[in-house]
Amino acid sequence: MYLVELRPGKEELYRSSDELALAIRNGDVDSRSRVYHRATAKWISITLHPQYKAIVAASKEEPASRPTRRWSILGGSQENAGHASQAATPTENGPLMHRWRRPLALGVAGLLFMSGMQLALSGPRPPWAGKQRTAAVKPAANRRPVLAKATPQAGDELDRTSPATGMVSLASSSNTWAPEPREEEKPLPVLPRAPKLRTRSLRDALSGQAAATREGNSLDALVARYSAAHDSARARLEAGMRVARLSKLFGVPRLSAGGGVTDTRMSLAGAANFIRVYRQQQATIERAYQDTVTAMARQEGWSPKKVRAWYSRTPKKEAATLELLSGSLLASIDSVLALLTDQAGAYKIRGTAIAFEEPAAGQSYGALRRRIKEQIDAAVAAGGATSAGPAGLLLQAVGTTTLPRET
Repeated sequence: MYLVELRPGKEELYRSSDELALAIRNGDVDSRSRVYHRATAKWISITLHPQYKAIVAASKEEPASRPTRRWSILGGSQENAGHASQAATPTENGPLMHRWRRPLALGVAGLLFMSGMQLALSGPRPPWAGKQRTAAVKPAANRRPVLAKATPQAGDELDRTSPATGMVSLASSSNTWAPEPREEEKPLPVLPRAPKLRTRSLRDALSGQAAATREGNSLDALVARYSAAHDSARARLEAGMRVARLSKLFGVPRLSAGGGVTDTRMSLAGAANFIRVYRQQQATIERAYQDTVTAMARQEGWSPKKVRAWYSRTPKKEAATLELLSGSLLASIDSVLALLTDQAGAYKIRGTAIAFEEPAAGQSYGALRRRIKEQIDAAVAAGGATSAGPAGLLLQAVGTTTLPRET
């Protein structure tokens, strides 16, 4: 596990090196981040981590650019042409290739190109490609249209009247012409009539919306939203404590000098971070809903009885006594784990007893052990065992385990 401080005040726990590498590549962990060093129990820069160095060195290496390939007229790259020219050079035992193959290929290509152009030009021409000019004479209201005729030139085709466009060729021999209808004579589409809106229906719709707004701003709805916000914050705290994995906190495997105490201390740091965020969210919820109640009481004209009902609600925030006890308990447990980390290799745990090589270390451990026991008893007496907040979750993590006695 890797405990990384992304920026001052924000820490993240990565369970494996793959998660840490992914965070470095995504940019979540940069050169300003720090990682907790287990052996020295200190925060060091992430740039000193070997995995960070390897990822940064790999990102700086650029792949070699591919050689540029230029293509010749007859297809094939310049590189292939170079090979072909080398193959065409005479050798001592092989035959000399013919030099007339390239000019022959160019001649065949030119012949095919000219044949295609000739076929394209010999096809039928579109109607607008003729040389004659067309004109149309608009008829009067009560007489047939007079068509102007012109003598067609030799080789030109006679165009007939086009009923679709109303254009008449001067070389046409037809005298019939049907003019298109004018724009003003075309019938306009009829729009449907708008439905009538009854005053009673409009009043009922508006009154329904007003009633829904009043119901959403009622005291019961406000208390329900307040409880839901606290429940959501507590659910996120419980999920974070499960990720920290603090079950059987004072078990012998968690206090052993072979790496167990270091992992336990990192898990405790992650749990402390989740608890800190949870308390910030609780303070934000309390502030926001208190401001909302003050504004709504002024706008809606709440009676003093309704205002007293809000202040007499069941509090969702952790009690101040339990908040102090859980904070001091976290600090004492971290102090014990720090002492065991400093005395790594200089103490032994046998059953429910622990022996230190240095008497001073044993005395400090004993004082911390007795303080932790007193804090746990005080938290249980204050109702922390049945609390759904951080105090209750810490007591669940301790469970039935106890710190070994010093000898």
